[in-house]
Amino acid sequence: MEPLAGNQTWWSMALDRQRSLAITSPLQELDTSKSHIGAQKHDIRTYCLYVIDQVALGMRAQRGERLDVVERALANLVARCEPESSEEQRGRLVTWVIEGLLNVRGRGPFSKTLTEFDSTGLPRKVEYTFTLLEAKDFGDEVFYLVASSEAIRLYTDLLARDVTDEQVANEYLFRFLVDRGEWQKAALESGRMELLSLEYEQKIRRAIEITERNVHAFNWKDSLVPIFQRARQHVGDRIRAENSVLVSLREKLSHEEGISTINRSDLGRVERTLDGVICRHTHLSQILMLANQRFAHAQDAQCYRPRLLTSFANLDADLVRPLFREQLGRLRVTAEEFASFMFRPEPRPLFSLVEIVDRLLRPEREYREDVSDSEGHFEEMQAASPFLSEQEEAEAEEMITSIANPCTLSLLLYEMAAQGRALRIQDLVVTTLLKAIGDPDTTVRVTASEGRLNVGHYAGSELMLEPKKSETYGNSGI
Repeated sequence: MEPLAGNQTWWSMALDRQRSLAITSPLQELDTSKSHIGAQKHDIRTYCLYVIDQVALGMRAQRGERLDVVERALANLVARCEPESSEEQRGRLVTWVIEGLLNVRGRGPFSKTLTEFDSTGLPRKVEYTFTLLEAKDFGDEVFYLVASSEAIRLYTDLLARDVTDEQVANEYLFRFLVDRGEWQKAALESGRMELLSLEYEQKIRRAIEITERNVHAFNWKDSLVPIFQRARQHVGDRIRAENSVLVSLREKLSHEEGISTINRSDLGRVERTLDGVICRHTHLSQILMLANQRFAHAQDAQCYRPRLLTSFANLDADLVRPLFREQLGRLRVTAEEFASFMFRPEPRPLFSLVEIVDRLLRPEREYREDVSDSEGHFEEMQAASPFLSEQEEAEAEEMITSIANPCTLSLLLYEMAAQGRALRIQDLVVTTLLKAIGDPDTTVRVTASEGRLNVGHYAGSELMLEPKKSETYGNSGI
């Protein structure tokens, strides 16, 4: 059987995982058989972890935790979980949990049968024995509970640790093992480093895919942008740290002469593993940089739809809504123009609907009268006033005829603004000059200039205005 590229054989990893699952079996068995003591409403696994935590806390400061202290703490927890329980029920439950962790009923350590493989690939059954808690008497007539290494491992493995923290800790541990020359352990840790990088990549990919699936369920700016910013910083730190570790490892390989051939071969595989981890993190950094763009594309596809083609303007979307986003000072100047768009001229006189309905519902007579439509049968409606009055049209014509020397359209607009001409007059002058481009019958020749026009709400190419009479003067030499 050949080892995997991660320096640790799959059968050794399988055996480690079997041991990790085996030490959880006492907790599962206690929870499965809890009906014997009438504890169907309780989670025995939680109580077991609580007891291990109390014992581990006591082991930090002294030789362990007293049995009566653990029993009292567990009884208080049971009372909070089920206040209606009696003292006798709580005592029975406490005894069930502690004796189960001590394996009192099994009279010895726990024993589980695992499957192990040899170097040729043949499986065989092996017995794995372990303990979780031990009761020790130190001579003061009080029993102390001590947690075994398996119990502490069980407790720490069930903690929800963040993968980024594990990556940082794994890198420090790997660097420490390389500096001490413990090549076998360093090879095992490099495999774990690769698995952690793969886990972190899948975590980021999953977050992006869930966001793209439904952009309405996430607040991208407030909730996800900070996460991706920290992820980019974390990936950058990992790439720099992993490159530093790789450089240190290569220095060891090139300068250390006492490394055996087997260790040198293992370290060669470790080097390739680190290269793969660095490549994965580099690719992940590119994914994080494109996350904002991918979300924007998903948002465009899910939130925005193209407006259907129509020959009429949408007054609500094109005029009224933009008005609410403008300042009142700017709206005051163009209020008259906006009003002309909103309030259209009245239509022509229509038939009187009341008269028509009354006529249709009128009962039949013995003889018919010759009734014809007359002016009295129509509603009298006020005729619509023109958009521009005769005086305004005369003012616009006066401004055009007043052009005596060549000038630009910008100067003409400034002059009309200085004279206080209304915007409708300015619009009429500009429209008339635009119509005069290429027309030989007009009094003003209008040509395009290279400059740019940007006066008020007019923007575009600059126009050059020359009166036709200036050509006559030029030909006569004036």
